[in-house]
Amino acid sequence: MEIEPPSTVGRRGLRGFLGDLNPRNIAGPRLPLTVFCLTALLAGWDDTALQLALPEIQDDFGLSLTMLSVIGAVTLVVTNAAGLPLGYLTDRVAKRVRLVQFGQVAANLGDFLQALAPNAGVLLTGRVLGGVARLPHDVAQIPLLADYYPPSSRGRVIAMLRMAAGIGSLLAAPIAGYLLTVYGWRMATLVLAVMATAVACLTFLLREPRRGAADQAGAAPSGPRPEPEERRPPGIWEGVRAAWSVRTLRVLAVSSVVYGLTMGGLTMVSSLMAARDLALDPFQRSLVLEAQVICGLLVVPLAGALSDRLLVRRPALLAAIQAMGTLGIGCLVLTLGLVPSVQVFIVTSVLFSAIAGIQVPSFIILITQVLPARHRGVGLQLTAPFQLLGGALSPVLLALTDGLALRYTLLSLVPVLVVAGLLQLTCMRSVAGDVRAAREAA
Repeated sequence: MEIEPPSTVGRRGLRGFLGDLNPRNIAGPRLPLTVFCLTALLAGWDDTALQLALPEIQDDFGLSLTMLSVIGAVTLVVTNAAGLPLGYLTDRVAKRVRLVQFGQVAANLGDFLQALAPNAGVLLTGRVLGGVARLPHDVAQIPLLADYYPPSSRGRVIAMLRMAAGIGSLLAAPIAGYLLTVYGWRMATLVLAVMATAVACLTFLLREPRRGAADQAGAAPSGPRPEPEERRPPGIWEGVRAAWSVRTLRVLAVSSVVYGLTMGGLTMVSSLMAARDLALDPFQRSLVLEAQVICGLLVVPLAGALSDRLLVRRPALLAAIQAMGTLGIGCLVLTLGLVPSVQVFIVTSVLFSAIAGIQVPSFIILITQVLPARHRGVGLQLTAPFQLLGGALSPVLLALTDGLALRYTLLSLVPVLVVAGLLQLTCMRSVAGDVRAAREAA
């Protein structure tokens, strides 16, 4: 049996905070976090390889640009549509680790199909299988980690997962690019599939945690606890209604429309501005992007440790992090729109990455804390439709400023970000009560 290290969350001062950053001080078993971090590290490497190999794939199969876009669109639509049903399945099945295990195996089978595809039809099948089969792992991993680890460690656990994924993204392009150059796209995809399969085998070492056990321990840290009574798994609409009744989740979900509405357009417009208005060449833009990735990785552990501390002392400030982050991004966009210069572009880009590095894991952490354990799978997927809605409306927003200078397009996004930030501030009134109710309902 593994010995849980003593928690450092209660210690005050800089020394206690630095102790929180040490992964060995995370209370809970070591194996689940190690396995999920390894799978996150390699997640998406096959997508990166295939994205880099698009010209070679097009030549091999004689595909048109339209057909390539159809393959990407079909994969995107199918994977997004499967999120809510898989969230329901995560809440309903007794063995969630099976979703992770067989999802990983099937996803890697899709990678093998892509590497050996004799025609475009098999390639499309492999792409869809790889994308859809990986979803059970992606949907189930956060609810599982929330049951493996106590609320006081959950922020650092999710931050570690995000950091592993970020490091994987940083390594994926050069490694995949090297393999493609030396061995060709088929052998490169095959090698990456073998690597991912080896890591996927580690998921079969995981044992199913009792649903809600960590939340119950947080709600009643001392004294004998009665044995939990068996409850029937929730139906899909029961789960949706129960999750939607949590005020904090409702506000975060509705405000996430803005993320879909602005972030895609913001990334595209700022990239175009760097090239056209600021005359940065591709190498210079890549250096800025690299600085963004590194900065984002450095702040992720801080987000986890800070979230754990705030949960113990001031849960309402978890919502304040979201609101101030959104308002901060609005200030950065306003600054770049008013003063479009190379220096301002570099500074705002790096600061944007730092804010996102804190805001994104804090967003996931906050949702896991306010949702009851038996509805966590469905609840975590309820923000996705709103983000997709925002993404669908993004071209409309950009069309309204089409023909104007890019700086005016940026300025048009500022009021939307301000409204979202003010909306998120209203969560501060409900966070503490929702966290308490989630633990009592476990």
